[in-house]
Amino acid sequence: MSVDEAASAEEIRLTPQHDTALLAKVFARHGRIHIPNLIREADAQRVHDALTSRTPWNTTIIHKDLVYDLTPAQLAAMDEKQLRELDTEVLNFAQKQYEGRYGTLRLSNAGEPFGGDIPELVALSKFLNGDEFLSFIRRVTGNRSVGIADAQATCYRPGDFLHPHYDVLTEKSRLFAYVMNFTPTWKVEWGGLLGFIDQDGHLAEAYTPKWNALNLLDVRLYHYVSHVAPFAGSNRYSVTGWLRKK
Repeated sequence: MSVDEAASAEEIRLTPQHDTALLAKVFARHGRIHIPNLIREADAQRVHDALTSRTPWNTTIIHKDLVYDLTPAQLAAMDEKQLRELDTEVLNFAQKQYEGRYGTLRLSNAGEPFGGDIPELVALSKFLNGDEFLSFIRRVTGNRSVGIADAQATCYRPGDFLHPHYDVLTEKSRLFAYVMNFTPTWKVEWGGLLGFIDQDGHLAEAYTPKWNALNLLDVRLYHYVSHVAPFAGSNRYSVTGWLRKK
């Protein structure tokens, strides 16, 4: 294999079949879209392998309007009683206010490549901030000011959830939120759906975390991730973040 061929094998690339004109019409109509078969199958498989076997997951808890990232070491230092009390507190508050819990690994805060030692996630962070992907997003959304993508890997385990919220954050110039899905098999009854709520409080639409699909949405849409059922047959793996102005 030549040097150029080796570099191409390591790069992550879009699949070639995307009809951006059609995708742009759908996005303009709804402010959100589900795009299947986003990247090459081999690339999706490589990212999936990294997320499922080599990613050191923190546990993120959104609680009382604060975000806590608990490292594997911190969680390992807690005994069963402490873990049970933490779980009970989060669930009790989830009955009455904005809460969330899921696994995370921060990849990029402002478009920089991932600084860790997982090559597939380094390649993915570069792809998200490369010309091919950002140009694709500009064409789909019709917004030429998209300049960078921040990113985090996420893992929703049984019992995890994220309450309804907007993603507007003026100081970070967020324009659109995205979710790249890396779970090969998922059933709708397992939960973990990306749901959109209309002005009357009804569930207007929901996306199942389909393998190698991109979910893209305007940050002004009210959305949530539904509770992952205790009987779910898998964890829900994705890479998520916001597309922002530079």
